[in-house]
Amino acid sequence: MSALDIYPADRATYARPTVLVVEDEVLIRMMISESLRQAGCEVLEARNADEAFDVLAASNGPDVLVTDVKMPGSIDGLELAFHARRSRPGLKVVITSGHAPAQNTDGLADAFLAKPFALEHLVGRVRALVDDE
Repeated sequence: MSALDIYPADRATYARPTVLVVEDEVLIRMMISESLRQAGCEVLEARNADEAFDVLAASNGPDVLVTDVKMPGSIDGLELAFHARRSRPGLKVVITSGHAPAQNTDGLADAFLAKPFALEHLVGRVRALVDDE
């Protein structure tokens, strides 16, 4: 089993967690998404909070939201996390940022990762959040 695997090779016996990745930097979003897919996750993608709300409304819902803090659009990742959690109370949230957030992320996030971070670290945090359910 690879360090990136969330589940053993016999994934057919496990439900695949769904992760919504919200990141405006396309290369970062692609790397995060590909790492999560290789780890056995279903991945939904959005460039900003506005797109994320569209994805949340159109889907049965992700198990985990991974969002950057600073991005273009009507709101930032912290507000996205707040509103997404209000509409989906069981949603797990991972907030990422290259800057320290101006406000405390307690209650908004299950995990905070400072950029740059190792993709294996992100996958491990997602794994831990999914396993806690």
